Amino acid sequence: MTSAEKLLQAELPPRPSVLTSLAAEMQSEEPNLANVSAMVSSDVGLAASVIKTVNSPYFGLGRQVASVQQAVTFLGLGEVFGIVTGALLRRVFMSGDPAMERLWDESTARGITMRQLSLALRAIAPDRAYTCGLFENSGMALLLLHAPGYAHTLKQAGDGRDLLERERVRYGIDHGALGQALVRTWGLPEDIALAVRHHHDLHHLEGVEVPWQTKLLIALSLVANEMVRRARGERGPKWGEDSVAAGRVLELSVSELEQHMQTVAAAPGAAA
Repeated sequence: MTSAEKLLQAELPPRPSVLTSLAAEMQSEEPNLANVSAMVSSDVGLAASVIKTVNSPYFGLGRQVASVQQAVTFLGLGEVFGIVTGALLRRVFMSGDPAMERLWDESTARGITMRQLSLALRAIAPDRAYTCGLFENSGMALLLLHAPGYAHTLKQAGDGRDLLERERVRYGIDHGALGQALVRTWGLPEDIALAVRHHHDLHHLEGVEVPWQTKLLIALSLVANEMVRRARGERGPKWGEDSVAAGRVLELSVSELEQHMQTVAAAPGAAA
């Protein structure tokens, strides 16, 4: 078995049972919010994580919630499902490696920023944008845990495309493909799986048969990643062309896109 086959077949963490139960409830004609609250609350650590996240300034409730049921009432089932998914994702990749901590901190910032952008631009459901941002580099987490020397590979790459090529050469697979496999394993929407797979490829998707929502998610990702970099005092080396590509999908000029970025970054609770 190749290293790529091993990563795909043996190392993908299974879908947590609570996600399966929550997804079934969400797909019912009349979701029972009390049942949803009880499912999440039965896991004390998960419930605490959800409440902490909901009470953070990023979600802008303007009030404190004391229970999962209040979180569901104020934010809605879709948003809470995304928060639960993110908490479980981080849990299954627990590691003392500083690279893993940086990866999840950046993933959280990206997910929150994508959510804020989706609200500002009314581009796509905010919970879907948030979840996509969290899962975008989940394949890296798999590689950090199971691929020898991956932390060093991560430091060597100059940009996303270089990193993908290095991963394929050294491990037979890249983090986009692994992330896509994980999203599918966890039963999340296919447009998110495709966005995770192609998050470096927006320039190459014109004329390609992918859902429009996938392109919207990738465009939001490009913008969010640039905002996270700027918050660190950095600039993306390809932002000139990325901004044009993202603006085309979001139906914004580059100057309009920059204005929205500044507005979102200046809003109370901005992740960046």
